[in-house]
Amino acid sequence: MQNRLLVVANAAGGVTKEKILFDPRSEAGLAKRVLVSDRPDGFRPASGRVGQKVLALLATGPKYPAEMARSLGIHHQTVYYHVGRLEKAGLITRVRSEQIRGGEAKLYALASDGYAVEFPVRGEPLPSLRSSGRSRALGRFFKEFFQGAEFGGWIAVGSPVQHGAAGTQARDGHYAVQLGFALGQFVNLPSVFPVKLDVDLKAEKLLGSNLVVVGGPRNNAIAEELNPSLPLRFSHGGFWSSIIDREARSYNSELDCIVEKVQNPWDRTKVCVVIAGLTGAATKAGIIGACNFADVLFQRYRSGEYAALVRGADRDGDGKVDSVDVLKQY
Repeated sequence: MQNRLLVVANAAGGVTKEKILFDPRSEAGLAKRVLVSDRPDGFRPASGRVGQKVLALLATGPKYPAEMARSLGIHHQTVYYHVGRLEKAGLITRVRSEQIRGGEAKLYALASDGYAVEFPVRGEPLPSLRSSGRSRALGRFFKEFFQGAEFGGWIAVGSPVQHGAAGTQARDGHYAVQLGFALGQFVNLPSVFPVKLDVDLKAEKLLGSNLVVVGGPRNNAIAEELNPSLPLRFSHGGFWSSIIDREARSYNSELDCIVEKVQNPWDRTKVCVVIAGLTGAATKAGIIGACNFADVLFQRYRSGEYAALVRGADRDGDGKVDSVDVLKQY
């Protein structure tokens, strides 16, 4: 793709610029050059039936007006009229002219890959084209952790050695890797390692920070301390064997997990995101829900606190969790 800038003065008196349109869903990572204006008037020649047909035909390659007339089954004078309007609007361009049987034949092509009207709204910061495929819902939910291009906070995982009142050993910390991939779409590579063990965060007195807590109170000491203030919380009876909602209903599937965002009790200006399950597999389900299905899980979230109860699901029948069902949202 050539590096160029095209500026066209259109017939409506406005200015049309060429910009890059990048499709974040395109696996090939292809971009198109699109003519963009702040008003639709300049694109009016493209709104008619014949104008649209001419543009669609030129999308297949350069054509002469007589050639277009034959392909479209339209009188050549009608095609000449619309070609003139489209050229004046800057939507098509003359490639070359040549003499054929004593007359001048003009070859036309699209001036760009498309056209669009751009509204005067503030765009979304985009550190790189790679990150344009990110989920806006995920970005909104974790917005407090994005300080410019840096990650502002800590990801807390349970210690793999015996700790806490129950002397448990966490075995679900590695699920934070998937979360790291998801959040890495929004920030640069951190200069300081952002993942810490729960015992180290407490020892270093870093609890008054933005925290992402991975793992339930059985494995993560910080989740245990946060539990009483959570809208969806773990029942202490039976060694944290169930989750209780606000209506005192109990959920005890081995794939039940909470995904919550609350004020940090150690510093009310900060937030804590808790992704914690009754089992390691349930915590994995919560991570999958937050990372892979953020547009569904956080579709109604805009700001403030949030709580969801999700249950892991095996959609492809291979015996492993690959999706989630949302059972409850606050």
